[in-house]
Amino acid sequence: MENNLATVPHHFVETMLAMAAEQDCDTDKLLRNIGIDPVDIAAKKPVSILSYGELYHHIIKLTQDEWFGLLNGSPVPKGTIRQLLYLIVYCKTLAQALTRSSEFFEICRGFKVKQQFSIEGDNATIKVVRLDCVQPQAFDAIIADSDPATIKATLSAWHGFNSWLIGQYVPLTDIYYSFSDDSQPAKKLSGRPRYHCGQSFNGYRFPKKFLDYPVVQSEDSIEDFIRKAPYYSLVKKDLEEGATSLVKALLVKSIGDELPNASQVAQSLGMSVSSLHRKLAAEGTSYQYLKDESRMEAAIHYLNRPDLSISTISDLLGFELASTFFRVFKKWTGLPRLSIVSKSWLIAS
Repeated sequence: MENNLATVPHHFVETMLAMAAEQDCDTDKLLRNIGIDPVDIAAKKPVSILSYGELYHHIIKLTQDEWFGLLNGSPVPKGTIRQLLYLIVYCKTLAQALTRSSEFFEICRGFKVKQQFSIEGDNATIKVVRLDCVQPQAFDAIIADSDPATIKATLSAWHGFNSWLIGQYVPLTDIYYSFSDDSQPAKKLSGRPRYHCGQSFNGYRFPKKFLDYPVVQSEDSIEDFIRKAPYYSLVKKDLEEGATSLVKALLVKSIGDELPNASQVAQSLGMSVSSLHRKLAAEGTSYQYLKDESRMEAAIHYLNRPDLSISTISDLLGFELASTFFRVFKKWTGLPRLSIVSKSWLIAS
């Protein structure tokens, strides 16, 4: 397998392969074509996210269904997701993007369900709902006939997609399933969403403030998303593959909120802070360097968006004052305040 730090748990691979087999795909041949040994799958080894993406696209080509593996009623023509992305990267906010994607699903051939949000107090809830052209009985049959793993994968894909649109993780407070799921904890764990099974719908809840967050993706990032979709949210980290990328992944995921300190990162990775510093030093870097690098890369990404003000970018990067952002960014790049304000330094973009 390729040396990539982001991996997908084996049960997602198994589910996808089982669905491909149902459509008469030669799964062993599929795996070998992308350099995955079927023995590794049988041994329940994780697969890199890029290999998983390649497997997904191979299956799409064979089945002619771009929504393969996700909740739906019939095949979705290849190229559909790219057209959806070109429509919604120009939306101002996540709320507008969700509304536009729902409208797109209504008129695009193949889809039978969509995601729809509602607001209650300080929370927003995303639900899997039927399209207007789908009868309630038909929708109920789609849900009843779908494997719980497919419903979970669909919710995860949508959540990952929505997080990608605004450039940061959307924290979930509650997850709702119409089926029972014994694998979930009976009580809420610290920092984890509450699970509700046997509900009248499938969906999830999050703080409504994220609906107002700006869409920060552009046409330039569409191809990268297509290559990795829909598995942005299904990643797992493996400590044996190096600490630098693991720390970087945790920091990038936290951009827009208060970044974790070295002690918190070490705890997340299941090691002592001294071990973390030692591993990073052995790899020729440091926690502070990676923290600065993550914020600088995010700053450059956001500054490439003409629709984002300096004040908004400063907030997204976790700075209390725009003046602090100016000072720190100048330290990172050597660029004067005027260049940052005018964004004139982005000649290459």
